[in-house]
Amino acid sequence: MQDAAARQGSPSRPGAVCPSCGKEIDPLRAGQVSIEGGRFVYFCDQACKLAHTGSRSRPSCEILTADPPPVEMRQESPSGEGATSGERVRTNDTAKDVAEVDETEPPADEELAEEAGPETLRSPAVVREGSDLEPSAAQPFASMSDVTTFLGIAAGVLAWAVTLVGAAEKVRLPLATLSLTVLLIRGASVKRDPSHPHPLVALAPPCGALVAAGWALAIHSPHASTLASFAGLAAASGLLIAHLLEKTLAAVRSGRERICEALDVQVRVVRGEETALLPAAQVKAGEQVVIEVGEVVGVDGVVLAGEATVIPWLDASIELAKREGDAVVAGAKIVTGRLRLTTTRAAQDRAWIRLSISPTQRMDVAAPLARSTRVVIERGAPVAALLAGLVAYATNSSPVEVLGVVSATGLAVGAWGVGAVIALHHARGQSSALAHGIVFKDANAFNDAGTTDVAVLCSRGTVLMGDPEIVALEPLASLDVERILSLAAGAETASTHPFAAAIMRAARNRGIRPENVRNAKSHAGLGVTALSSTGERLVVGSRALLLQEGVSVALADARASTLEAEGRSVLLAALGGKLVGLVALQDGLRAGARASVQRLLDARIEPVLLSGEARDTCETIGRALDIDHIRPEILPADRGAAVRALGEGGHVVAVLGHPDSDDAALAAADVSVAMLAAGGSPGEWSVALASDEVKDAALALALARGTRDKARVALAIGLFPSALAALAVTLGVAPPSLAPATALLGAMAALAHARAS
Repeated sequence: MQDAAARQGSPSRPGAVCPSCGKEIDPLRAGQVSIEGGRFVYFCDQACKLAHTGSRSRPSCEILTADPPPVEMRQESPSGEGATSGERVRTNDTAKDVAEVDETEPPADEELAEEAGPETLRSPAVVREGSDLEPSAAQPFASMSDVTTFLGIAAGVLAWAVTLVGAAEKVRLPLATLSLTVLLIRGASVKRDPSHPHPLVALAPPCGALVAAGWALAIHSPHASTLASFAGLAAASGLLIAHLLEKTLAAVRSGRERICEALDVQVRVVRGEETALLPAAQVKAGEQVVIEVGEVVGVDGVVLAGEATVIPWLDASIELAKREGDAVVAGAKIVTGRLRLTTTRAAQDRAWIRLSISPTQRMDVAAPLARSTRVVIERGAPVAALLAGLVAYATNSSPVEVLGVVSATGLAVGAWGVGAVIALHHARGQSSALAHGIVFKDANAFNDAGTTDVAVLCSRGTVLMGDPEIVALEPLASLDVERILSLAAGAETASTHPFAAAIMRAARNRGIRPENVRNAKSHAGLGVTALSSTGERLVVGSRALLLQEGVSVALADARASTLEAEGRSVLLAALGGKLVGLVALQDGLRAGARASVQRLLDARIEPVLLSGEARDTCETIGRALDIDHIRPEILPADRGAAVRALGEGGHVVAVLGHPDSDDAALAAADVSVAMLAAGGSPGEWSVALASDEVKDAALALALARGTRDKARVALAIGLFPSALAALAVTLGVAPPSLAPATALLGAMAALAHARAS
């Protein structure tokens, strides 16, 4: 390491000096880093770096961002090991958790990058030329300065207001021309955002209006002043709408840039017996990668080997343990341990990239409502304008008037700003989902989740802790309690159910050795059968299993009903065809379960409790959660049919559960919400969570439904005034200048609704 530090020419300890301002800085917390002549150079911040580099250009794929998000620091213990989770602190210091490397001079070799520390493993950038995050493509009409924009707006408004001056009538058309020129330059200077309607929808009507005004002036038509006013207002409204959208969309663009930067890392790809350091964007599905402590995971994958504690997604406030078979998403950070992953998704297919950055799969581009709104605006505006022109022509209007009506109707119906607001709602919904570790399969899955009206909650491990404890152990024959527990523990060795784990744990705690049994067989959702050491038939399970095995349960029926009414689960034990004992277990409600149910109710989604527990137990749990609709005593094999039955009558049914224990129910759902599944097999579930929180599962449905509802409201309030204006102008009861005013009003109303929601 010392040799590497010497080669780099920069110290490996605090005390480096910023070459721009001369301030002493800690290399490990430097705000910016570049590589010059094969050595690392550290800067205080972006300003110092730019001042030092002078005229050297930034790489085209590097993105200027706002202040970095809060990063997590681990305080070092005296022994040099990382501090415990309770010692981690958050900081908003301008120093970055992952240093940004100037790519104009790449490292001489991979060894330099490795020795710079795991937090400086930066890839050649996720954003490539043509991405929607290029500075020129931030959003349509977004590259001109505010001064020029306001100049164009003022010129357009003055073109309408000169009637108040009287003698200034001659400047009306030049002012309108100036305003339109600014609009055209603004529209031509940037690339179209794929989530917005085509810019021609916004540019063509003002151009048509100006042509009509010039034509009217040339032929001395009495409508020249009216058409010039219309042209000025049309251009001014377009500029103002674009300016307001630019400000509103800034937060969304900033969030996307942060994601891109955070996942712009290098990963160690296993190649034979060695590992090669590659950009995350170059890793392919199926390749194995190794992630060390302190590093950010660069790909979606499934743990092949190792154990680690991780921060499971970008900006997560929780930690989870990951081991073999668990899914991990790109952006997770290793706190302790080491993992070897099999890549499931890489490059542009990663969960945090696919629906946020991809220009074709982005949520605001591909969501059905956003897509249909664009199509209606882009195709409806020309059709409506043509029809309006035919009506005007049929009423003996002059050609100049017909062109004015066509332009006004096209402007009113082509509500470019409203279409952009619909896309904005979906982009915000996606950002909110990612902030809670929620990953949607695609935009259609987001839409389906938004139409859900029935949500099935699988009880064990979802609304219940999934870690029951024995609360009662009662003999029902001549056997003592220790013998009953020994028999139950021996039988449950064949089961992986949480009840089996609770019984085995109780036996260990009491120092009781499980019975040596033979031919143990687990019956999913019912219990276990086996042969005891004496050769007698041993049955441990529900009343249904004992009745199936020909054992009378009348002796325990009353006691079992009492316990179940208290929300406890009851297992019965029978030996040699006779009932010998009763085991009662209690499983607590998960934190946030009640709030999750309330969130579903607030979103007008009916919660349904699906469980293999007895009816009395389910009813008690349902009352605690405020769930009226319960489906008790449903075996795992029958849960798919139960879910499909709930969908009869046109209901859209979502299931909230775990892939390992609730796969049948999840597979039968219209919308499957799988917990702890983000980063796993692609395309398997509609919604995958990086967390194990039922509140996040409920939030996924409520968020999608809320986004859909907000977008529909915005569409209504944005298009309604424009539709009225188009009708009024077409029928000749209102001047063309009403169209830009109502278009601006509709866009501003939709934006105000978006900001308030």
